[in-house]
Amino acid sequence: MARNARDPIDAVVGGNLARIRKTKGLSQSAIAEALGISFQQVQKYEKGSNRVSASVLYDLSRALSVSMDDFFKGAETVERDTISLQATGRVYFSGDLERVKNPSVRKALASLIKSVSTEVDDDPDRFASAPQ
Repeated sequence: MARNARDPIDAVVGGNLARIRKTKGLSQSAIAEALGISFQQVQKYEKGSNRVSASVLYDLSRALSVSMDDFFKGAETVERDTISLQATGRVYFSGDLERVKNPSVRKALASLIKSVSTEVDDDPDRFASAPQ
């Protein structure tokens, strides 16, 4: 799935990185040097314009002596589309609703998908022969 817009979770992670860094009295350059990246990259992480990879997040948590969970504080309040996986591992809803610009249309579509997925859950063999 291609993402063109800034993801709200990336913004939360970036904001928390900036907060933690400032609390510890560190510059973006100090963080960059510790990770072996440019300070511009740290700026992009903090703005949420670049996504922090799992390995960089791990390195940041070690360099800043914080839990990786600290970077996600506040993420639980971000409204997002959800991914629904069945026991078979098939994805019935992949979360592409974020590309729908109108919030009321996006909410209506999410409601429709939830409603239809409940029907699918009631008959798990309904799509057993469908190609994957």
